[in-house]
Amino acid sequence: MHDPLAPLLADGVIDEVVSRLKGGKEADVWLVRSGGQTVAAKVYKARQARSFKNDSAYKEGRRVRNTRTQRAMDRGSRFGQAAAEDAWKAKESDALFRLHAAGIRVPRPVLFHEGVLLMELVVDAHGHPAPRLVDASLAREQVAGTYADLRRQAVGMLACGLIHGDLSPYNVLMGGHGPVIIDLPQVIDAAHNSQAETFFLRDVENIRRFCASLDPALRSEGDGREIWRAYVRRELAADFVPTGRAPEPGRAVRPSGGHRQQAHGGGAQGTRGAGRGQRTPRRPEGSTGPRRPELRGGRNAPAPEVIRVERLPHGAAGIQPPRGATAPAGSAPGEGRRRRRRRRGRG
Repeated sequence: MHDPLAPLLADGVIDEVVSRLKGGKEADVWLVRSGGQTVAAKVYKARQARSFKNDSAYKEGRRVRNTRTQRAMDRGSRFGQAAAEDAWKAKESDALFRLHAAGIRVPRPVLFHEGVLLMELVVDAHGHPAPRLVDASLAREQVAGTYADLRRQAVGMLACGLIHGDLSPYNVLMGGHGPVIIDLPQVIDAAHNSQAETFFLRDVENIRRFCASLDPALRSEGDGREIWRAYVRRELAADFVPTGRAPEPGRAVRPSGGHRQQAHGGGAQGTRGAGRGQRTPRRPEGSTGPRRPELRGGRNAPAPEVIRVERLPHGAAGIQPPRGATAPAGSAPGEGRRRRRRRRGRG
């Protein structure tokens, strides 16, 4: 059986394997001795052995610098699949170095070697390996502070352009200096993933819902959306704190007709058909009868009666009377044609 820690022992990266700390759906964590201190060694499982396999949504937007390798990954060749697996494992190391440098409470990374991540061992106030948030015993008065702390960490990550993507009480350790976020191989690039907003809102809501189950007074359902709105507007900073208030409605809205209309009180101003300073008459509320014709040639005004004009000889104009009216003498239908025929016969 292949021992993934054997290359690290052979290369002198670690001095001793102490014990297995825990197992997860995508990796096992071991306690090892390196450089005179005890650190955690995260050994990733092969893709076939991982229970977390549907990772295509998480990989969206991820690129490698080598264009040839990227093309192979896009084609899904054997080399490309192996390269994608290596990139998946290295992603957590890159994220930890980036976030730790930004002051986010994550395990301090030590080294990434031969697909194994060495990082700080998170301990509690007594020096023992820290428990997960889901297993910790929190007093009710501690819950609100824990939620605010984790929300602040999520804000700091988003300010760095990253989203955990799978944040839950199972991926948080209750360390001696506060909650520590762990397990980031599926970390999301907020600017290059079309589902980034969905992932972020789910992360914040997972933590809020768990904390609200311990303290029912914790009701801040809109925090995630307010944080994301600040990020989209480029107003997000690491110290951003959501207000918990609903967003104010816009001062003006654009109806489907394309005319601008005030959102608070009052109707639309007069349409183009109305004169300057006038308003289109309003129909009384509750009216069910036919609409009253509008003035000044409105849409429902009665159409004018059309009168037919027939040109007579020598440029004289005759007007045909409306239907039902009596024709004047000498203007019977066809009279002009008969006069022209008599004139031609005389000639």
